Amino acid sequence: MTFLLYLCKVFVCSGILLGYYWLFLRNRRFHHYNRFYLQATLLLSVILPFLKIPVLYQPENQMNQVVYQTVDVLTVNYGEQDTMVGAAKRLNNLFTIENIMYLLYGAGIIILLVMLAKSLLYIRKISRRYPYERISELKFYTTAEPGTPFSFFRSIFWDANLPFNSKEGQQVFQHELFHVKQKHSFDIILAEVITALFWWNPFFHLLKKELKAIHEFLADQYAISGNDRYAYAELLVMQTMKLRTVSVTNYFFQNHIKRRIAMITNLSSSRYSYISRLMILPVCLVLFCSIVLYAQQPATSAPAVSGSHSSKPFTVVIDAGHGGIDHGALSVDGKVQEKDLVLAICLKIQQLAPQYNVNVVMTRTTDQLPGNATDIHDGLKIRTAMTEQAKADAFVAIHVSSTNSTDAGLNERSSGFEAWVTKNNEPMVQASKQLGSALVHSIGSMYQTDPNLRQRSNQNLWVLEHNSCPAVLLECGYISNDKDLAYISNADNQEAVAKKILEGIVNYKNQLAATVTILHKSEPMQTAAIINRHTQSIAQYASAPVQGSTMVIMEDSVLQKLTRYFNRSINYPKNASANNIEGTVYYSLSINENGHVSNFRSYSKQPDFAGKIYQQTIVAYESSSKAGINTLSDEEKTKLFQDEVKRVFEKNVDISGVLREPGTYYFKAVFRMEPKTPATSLSR
Repeated sequence: MTFLLYLCKVFVCSGILLGYYWLFLRNRRFHHYNRFYLQATLLLSVILPFLKIPVLYQPENQMNQVVYQTVDVLTVNYGEQDTMVGAAKRLNNLFTIENIMYLLYGAGIIILLVMLAKSLLYIRKISRRYPYERISELKFYTTAEPGTPFSFFRSIFWDANLPFNSKEGQQVFQHELFHVKQKHSFDIILAEVITALFWWNPFFHLLKKELKAIHEFLADQYAISGNDRYAYAELLVMQTMKLRTVSVTNYFFQNHIKRRIAMITNLSSSRYSYISRLMILPVCLVLFCSIVLYAQQPATSAPAVSGSHSSKPFTVVIDAGHGGIDHGALSVDGKVQEKDLVLAICLKIQQLAPQYNVNVVMTRTTDQLPGNATDIHDGLKIRTAMTEQAKADAFVAIHVSSTNSTDAGLNERSSGFEAWVTKNNEPMVQASKQLGSALVHSIGSMYQTDPNLRQRSNQNLWVLEHNSCPAVLLECGYISNDKDLAYISNADNQEAVAKKILEGIVNYKNQLAATVTILHKSEPMQTAAIINRHTQSIAQYASAPVQGSTMVIMEDSVLQKLTRYFNRSINYPKNASANNIEGTVYYSLSINENGHVSNFRSYSKQPDFAGKIYQQTIVAYESSSKAGINTLSDEEKTKLFQDEVKRVFEKNVDISGVLREPGTYYFKAVFRMEPKTPATSLSR
């Protein structure tokens, strides 16, 4: 849990509890209950956010866990670097907005703690200046100090000008004696410390003020027992004056005078007092569920898709970056090396992998380059050779980044996890994006993660460009960032990161398994050919059909606007729907850099010259009673569906926005009938 998230939870928790107090308990006569409630509020607001009780669940729709939209890919000219961070860069990294905020936060704490210490020193000073009389365990000081009388723990500091043996003096003494007996000073010290540590939170300042008021109500109630309450109220009014006071003491003549007099003179009690106090039960239930409980899937079982694909072990090469003579990036003080951090994470992955039905092949398990190589480049070649030999399904390289580049703008992104994919390894580009997307989605729920995948623009990353399987290089934070370094150096956090990486791998595995299962279900006659050519570019399955009949499958983010336009415009032909006719249409269109769509063409069969084909599925529900016997020929059926797709693009379509890859795109539109009450459904 990040510190900022903790502070937000403290704010919410204290706000809810104080709100309940303000609405149901404030200015009521059950002061003892209110005192302990305010004490509990101070403590619970600080402690509850630390508690995390997992509630295990099993997703109703497992497809939700395995299908992700491929995130955007940014091409940049930096990446893995081996140079040290210069002194100037280190200085720049210190003066970030985040560090300045932490500095201001710490300064506020120091100021309030100094003020608290000053008050305590003042009390110690006057306790040494004046003699005292011991009454049992009580120390009684007679002073000429302003702000007296007041009490602090077992000491009462008395005003020499107030006659002790007078009726008024005895009432004041009873008041201060009650503070001592009830140990109210402990409450005040607690409130002062918590308020200092969370000085930015206005709710704690109000809680402290209310707690002091409750102390006075309780002491007043004790002092007037058996005495004239109106005379006591008159004493408060007559003796109230502006005096120098100390924040950590219970002093008699202070603010809250109006509320104190109201409590003294008001004898009535509300018939709703018990109801007001019982209302804390639903408040605590809501607070407990919202702050402490959190949903978590069982760690030993990642989401799976039924079928043989989920039971077969998934082989993944886990590459601990650098090693041996190649130490990688260094922390600012030079004491922590990247190669040690990533090896610790990879060993955790290897240890936990059997729980996820993942077969892990490690490129190194010791502080040596893979294969005990003596040359860094030879170590890289051995990494990809090991992947080929293991016939791995995926490759994940674990690294830690550093802001040691001189490239402009790099220091603006100096924290959090990042995922890198290939740019030039064409057969593996799309599958690597899917793997990277699964890892980003998984890790992003735990720690700050860049939502975009990244590629190198000028230099290749060997393990990505020369691998025979989908590959991702994962940067687990910035070693030059104190927060990231502290997080990733913690053994518990390393285990949490390992679990999230394995969850991402399993989700990617299940995504592939779900894709194959869907293809088998929808196209039994052409499954093998489509899987071989297009498994890596299979699109996302949209959720509810548009207009009751449309569902589009697309994967490439640059075509999202075209997808939305197609969803809004396409219909299942009425004649085909009435006769439960299915069919397939191949077509192509051109999109320029401004998003203008043109050159629509349809084909009677799959064009051999087409490269990547994006699949679309248009679903209609089966008609319960056919309109008549279907007499359409295969050519007429094909033309029926071709005309519908053509209608969508008859006008000059403008989807607006600049595309990264303008050109000609090929589509396969499958018009499919399904029962009105399908047993299963696909969703994002």
